[in-house]
Order: sequence, then structure tokens, then C-alpha cells
Amino acid sequence: MSANATPVIHSHGPGYEMPHAEGDFREGIRLLARLARVAEQTCQSTGISLPQYRLLVSAAEGPQRASELAAAVGVSRPTLTSLVDGLEQAGLVKRVPVATDRRGIQLELTQAGREATYRAEQALGARLSRLMNGEAQNVVPLVHGVVTDIGAALDREGREIR
Repeated sequence: MSANATPVIHSHGPGYEMPHAEGDFREGIRLLARLARVAEQTCQSTGISLPQYRLLVSAAEGPQRASELAAAVGVSRPTLTSLVDGLEQAGLVKRVPVATDRRGIQLELTQAGREATYRAEQALGARLSRLMNGEAQNVVPLVHGVVTDIGAALDREGREIR
């Protein structure tokens, strides 16, 4: 190899060919990983992290147990507590006692929390629109169908876990 040559890194040994079977989701999974990074950067540009955004969206859906919120956000209970603490200190959520459970606490978005969620969603929408070069009207119906189906599957899976 010459001094100027760029090494080629193979994720599998030489001669290994990844199978291309029907139902192979590798490209979609890789795209989702890239989109997650775009979403994280975009949320950060609005002043909140992607996990904070997910928590704000989940909390806005109504009262939920901590375990349900943690599952919806995709974090552990201790991480959820840290996220809630940070959002509460930033004035984006407040803890509200549950009337029927002395130990229970539910989250309520403040006006600032609703505004932060709106800003993040506007920024995320604008970023995706730029990625689509303004051609979103052709893609949105297709993506909406896929996202709706996957969302329903995730909801079913979440109910089965509980």
C-alpha cells in the first residue's frame, strides 16, 4: 500500500457478502440511525436534547406512570428522573401530585415547555423539508403510512410489555 492510499475497512471478512433477502431492513435501519443524529442536532439547536423532546411529547399526551414514560422515551427510570429534573429546572415541566395516589407524581408541561416542543417540531420539520429539497409533498403520504404502521406496532408492543 502506498503512503497516500486510503485503507479500505471491511465490516466483514474478505469475500463475505451480506444477504439481500426480502424483508431486509438494513438500509432503513442505517437511515434511521442517520436521521436520529439529524434529529438530535436539530433539537440541540433549539435548546433541548432529543430525549428531552421525546419526554415533552410523551408528557403532553397525558398522565402516565414513570415506567410508561421511561419506556416511551426509551430511557431507564434513573435517566428519566435526570431528564425530568433538568426540564423542571429549565421551567419546561412541573411535577404535579396525583390526587388518587399520595406517592404519585405526574408531569405537566408549562407554557415554556409547550413552546419548546413547538420550536423543536418546527425546526425538525424545516430540517426534513430541506433534506427533501422541497419535494416533501411527494414523500409525506408514503412516509406517513409507514410511520403510522410502525407506530401502531410499537404501541402494541408497549401494551404487551406492560
